[in-house]
Amino acid sequence: MVCHGFIEKPNQRSHGCHKHGRGNLHQRQQSRCSAIAVAAALNMSIFTFHNRLLRCVSRLFRLSTKGSATPSRRATMKQGYKKIKKHEHHHQPLLRKRHDKKRTIFLDLDETLVHSSMEPPLRFNVDFMMRIKIEGVVTPMYVVKRPGVTEFLDRIGKNYRVAVFTAGLPEYASQVLDKLDKNRVISQRLYRDSCTEVNGRYAKDLSLVARRDLGSVLLVDDNPFSYSLQPDNGVHIKPFVDDMEDQELMKLADFFDGCYQYEDLRDAASELLYKYNKVIC
Repeated sequence: MVCHGFIEKPNQRSHGCHKHGRGNLHQRQQSRCSAIAVAAALNMSIFTFHNRLLRCVSRLFRLSTKGSATPSRRATMKQGYKKIKKHEHHHQPLLRKRHDKKRTIFLDLDETLVHSSMEPPLRFNVDFMMRIKIEGVVTPMYVVKRPGVTEFLDRIGKNYRVAVFTAGLPEYASQVLDKLDKNRVISQRLYRDSCTEVNGRYAKDLSLVARRDLGSVLLVDDNPFSYSLQPDNGVHIKPFVDDMEDQELMKLADFFDGCYQYEDLRDAASELLYKYNKVIC
């Protein structure tokens, strides 16, 4: 059983008042939402107007200042730029210009590049043997190449013109050079008939082969008398006989790598040779 007395039933009047109160509340909420929407729209309009105003003012300011720099100001700015460019590379050293043409290294042959004898050596093998004929007499010659001679010629041939200046007879020296210079680095051969006889000895006068440009040539020789006519152009090297551990040509190649930076090779010879004191006797 259900006791209906415990359930209160609203009468008709109270129900009508409740409906009327809810209607007023709904109207007030709608009015409040409308006011908020109007305020938001107004704020957005003000914000948009403010941004547009700032853009217009900024554009007018740029137009008013465009081209306002005076010619003197532009000239000053341009001059300042040039000064910066001028001093931008002040730390780079000034290098003297070298001759475009290759300078020439004259090399002695016997005891500088090879050692030759009419008897075969006992302590080591020969590199090649020749038979030369001089005044109808055939003579055997046993030739030993100085260690590193092929590499030496190839290295200096990259930066210099290489020539051989020997006091040997052409019948002998030409055959040696044919076998020695397999890569054809040597571009000139001068023999005994190109030497100058001084008191019964042979000197090599570089002025006859270098003309007036003595600063572009050096002569490597184991005999100081060979370059006695131009001692500033001479580079002395220890004579080679039978030392198969000899490294003088490699030291000389390093020396010529340094000489290549000099305008006058005589300056290089005087300033750099002390670094290679084992090359100089």
